[in-house]
Amino acid sequence: MAAEINWTPMGCAALLAGSSGVKRDGAIDFPCDLLSRTGELNLDPGDAFFAWEIARLAGEKMDSKKQRALIMLILAVQAMSVEGSTRLPLSGGGHFDRIFKDLQADDNEKVLIKALLKESGEACSNPGSGGLANIFGKTGDYRPLIFDHGCLYMQKLHALEERVGKKLRDRISSKEEFSEDKPAPDEPAAASFEEALQEVFAAPPTAGSVKAALDEQQKLAVRTALNGRITVISGRPGSGKTSIVASILRVLARTGRPPLQSVALAAPTGKAADRMRQAVNSHLVAVEGAGAPDQFLVDNCPPSNTLHRLLGYSPGRDRFWHNELNPLSEKMVIVDESSMIDLTMMDHLLRALQPEARLILLGDADQLPSIEAGAVLRDLCRSKAAVEEKKRVIVLEKSYRAREEDSAGKRILEVAKAINEGRPPSEAGAGSALATRGDVSDIIFEGVEHLVPGDEDQKAAFLTRWYELLTGGLPGLNERLSYPYRSGPGGFDPESTAKLKEVMAHFERSRILCATRMGAGGTGSGDINTWFYHRWLEHLKAEGLITRNPHFLVGEPVLMTRNDYSLRLYNGDSGLVLKVVIESAGSRRSAEPMVVFPRGGSFVAYPLEALRGCLEPAWATTVHKAQGSEYENVAIMLPAVYVRPLTRELLYTAATRAKKSVVIVGPQEILQLGISHSLERASGLADMLRKTAKT
Repeated sequence: MAAEINWTPMGCAALLAGSSGVKRDGAIDFPCDLLSRTGELNLDPGDAFFAWEIARLAGEKMDSKKQRALIMLILAVQAMSVEGSTRLPLSGGGHFDRIFKDLQADDNEKVLIKALLKESGEACSNPGSGGLANIFGKTGDYRPLIFDHGCLYMQKLHALEERVGKKLRDRISSKEEFSEDKPAPDEPAAASFEEALQEVFAAPPTAGSVKAALDEQQKLAVRTALNGRITVISGRPGSGKTSIVASILRVLARTGRPPLQSVALAAPTGKAADRMRQAVNSHLVAVEGAGAPDQFLVDNCPPSNTLHRLLGYSPGRDRFWHNELNPLSEKMVIVDESSMIDLTMMDHLLRALQPEARLILLGDADQLPSIEAGAVLRDLCRSKAAVEEKKRVIVLEKSYRAREEDSAGKRILEVAKAINEGRPPSEAGAGSALATRGDVSDIIFEGVEHLVPGDEDQKAAFLTRWYELLTGGLPGLNERLSYPYRSGPGGFDPESTAKLKEVMAHFERSRILCATRMGAGGTGSGDINTWFYHRWLEHLKAEGLITRNPHFLVGEPVLMTRNDYSLRLYNGDSGLVLKVVIESAGSRRSAEPMVVFPRGGSFVAYPLEALRGCLEPAWATTVHKAQGSEYENVAIMLPAVYVRPLTRELLYTAATRAKKSVVIVGPQEILQLGISHSLERASGLADMLRKTAKT
């Protein structure tokens, strides 16, 4: 009986080259020993197999040492894309030296790789010569690897970056002029843009008893966004970006150019989109003495959606409904949290826009970039053409979330600024912004505090203190968890809705943020969620609220981990497990644990079984998953040992999630290591923006 063939990439490699690397059927050696070197680079055996397949295109004339160097070079380019970069810089030092150090390349291998790069560059000038010319090309060639701007790209990423660069360049260079779209017949009489701007600026919303007027930078951002085909507005969390969006909409409600129904609000995640909607609505209802245009806007404010929903993503076909052949009808698209947009998503968005449509991108260029490859917002903010020549980028300096007038908020801002500049937080505010705590009992949850745990018991003591913050911060918590929230065909009844707003707001007030999900010496979000699960389980059993050990507990915060378009739930949406009674015509089921999510100012509930495999606990989350969120209190759990995800950008993003309190938990040396490591992606979008437009 013939032996069964393993049709995995590694099985095929073994079949062709043999597990010992012996050639079969003229195939080049498969580098089985390189597999052990790829762990530090987050590559898997399939990546090694792909690199080997590309190397085979060079033919059989290459000697074994050069073949090995070629495979290592391809692995290095792949590793850069896995990290989020779009290319491998070829100059000595920086990314080039680091990536081959992680690949454990010895001196002889480095010499061979550099010689191979020189030979490959020469082969690009003779594309029909075979060998390396089958693999390497220059701009405009269709080869697996492309040389451009002194870097080496995978062909797909180079094509994406070049296409996105051209579309952005065209928008940046377009003539700046107001749209001449006519207002819709049912909209208020149109005003001139200047009249509308002055009216909006003169009637800001009121926060408490103080008018929250726009500052000069914000006014400039509004004016810039209403001109031209692209505007980038970058600022720290709480710097007034939402006020700018609301002001733009108020101007459009007065001018009708473009009409409100031709405006789309979007964000990369469902949670960010929902927060955008809430923030804009809160701004609009706070305008005192609102006139007819403002009331019209309140009643007809454009809805906010995820980018996937806006572009009509079909998970079954894995493609978008809207593209250059079927563009969006909207004449203006405003996107929040744009630092999270990767190169591929930006490509889809730009292809779906009509040429004359305006694109307004808002975000914080200093925050963590997208998980996938690219750093689009950062590159736009560094583009000379966008910033200096065409002035399409506005950077907001002042923060209104943690107000500088508030002592706790000011300390958070000062520490975040120090981290962003690569300085120790102990230097922030002339040394007064950071308070060092030697014991858990000393924490007051105000401003920025650094707890340096002496041992595992102290870490557990901090988690206990955080648990007490959660359970003691809302009176009658047990009654609220045992209450049967009633939902019918029209949604939750008024009493249930009021109670849900209180309990949901309480659990969204505080969050532990981690660098990683697993590992890191027991400081990953998975380990911390497990700790809280068992502690919460003990509490529920002691209070007689539960008798068994379910997978998710009543009162447990949860996160969606994937998109479910049929339920309109998206990766990153946060909910709470509560007891819900579903009422329908003439019947009522008994209360059962369900997941309740906020939606459009109200709430929706889904059975736990319907979301099996889509949920994870959210007592603690990774910093990546917290992007687009804000909390009263944040705890940053440092890993016990340094891990690569711990960077300056991650710490800055974590600290700026808080409005009132940040507690940093972990060793001083680990904190400083994180601040000293910057997540500098190698991307070429700024280079593409400098290119002369092709005729």
